[in-house]
Amino acid sequence: MAIQSTFSVPGGVSEFFYAMSSVPGRSFREEAEELLARYREAAAGTVPVWCRFHLSDIANQAQELRELSGDADAALVGQPPVGNARIALEAYHLSPGPETIRLENGTELRLKHYRQLFFRTGTLTARGSGPQMREEFETAERLLARYGGTVAENLQRTWIYCRDIDNNYADLVSARRELFRKYGLTENTHYIASTGIEGMSDPHSRLVRMDSFALFGHVPEQIEYMQALDHLSPTHVYAVTFERGTRIVYGDRSCCCISGTASIDRNGGIVHPRDVEKQTRRLIENVEALLRNHGGSLADLKQAVVYLRDPADAAAVEAVLCDRIPDETARIMVKGSVCRPGWLVEMDAIAVNANGNPAFKRFE
Repeated sequence: MAIQSTFSVPGGVSEFFYAMSSVPGRSFREEAEELLARYREAAAGTVPVWCRFHLSDIANQAQELRELSGDADAALVGQPPVGNARIALEAYHLSPGPETIRLENGTELRLKHYRQLFFRTGTLTARGSGPQMREEFETAERLLARYGGTVAENLQRTWIYCRDIDNNYADLVSARRELFRKYGLTENTHYIASTGIEGMSDPHSRLVRMDSFALFGHVPEQIEYMQALDHLSPTHVYAVTFERGTRIVYGDRSCCCISGTASIDRNGGIVHPRDVEKQTRRLIENVEALLRNHGGSLADLKQAVVYLRDPADAAAVEAVLCDRIPDETARIMVKGSVCRPGWLVEMDAIAVNANGNPAFKRFE
């Protein structure tokens, strides 16, 4: 299992993906210092675009990590890494480095042909998971409008972390569905690639937190909304509104943003209830089907996060991952319940390959 994965093409921008956990058995400060040192050494000479930390006790660790990292606005989520580690991270870097502009709670990436935004909302005023979900998207809508964009045209990927997902997810989904109708996003147009998973925020009283990725400078033909209807149902079948994945095609490569994927069938049902090993195999089969339908394969996986409802299942899940996921994929495994209690494991991922289209501008 790698902690770093790279994609490059001759004469092009190189992409670097990182995923690593701390060595357990020490204080939080010691584990965080060791992890940050290892990360900085691995990423030396590259330009950071985004980094997200997964913490075992966000209420007590958030401030100390911000001080250690030197980033007062660090992206944090309360999802304990498996194996008793206190902290894990996932990150994305580029080289040679394009111009990056620090935003409040985010980064603007200025490439030659494209502009990318990676951002999140710092604080929320609403109460309840539905109102907080609404505030998250309305804040994103205002930010995109400042760049001349919209949610429908420019927002490509979201990661939604929900505290106590078994009780708060339904209102979140209802609010998102209503907002998407307002934005003109329906089952007949498209939704947005997304992960909706259990996760604590800072402050810990917050019920919903959303991280977002937006793209500017593209044409609509560069965006493919991923399907594998012989394996997975459209999400609207069970009344949720997100895409299974989004493929962005550039002149020299394509990037697949794979949404949170579980052991689901083409009718929207749970496959292999109560069997985490078989559920893991099915979710990987589903990811493979999505990639295969859009010019890719599992060999293209660069980064993945695996979410477990019960960390005691880690060994069984890891055995399947080692069998099916390329060793070169940078990945971590954390505790995070999926949106239905019957799903024991979920994975989201980023895949990149050289199957671009020269009709479009290169990723530079």
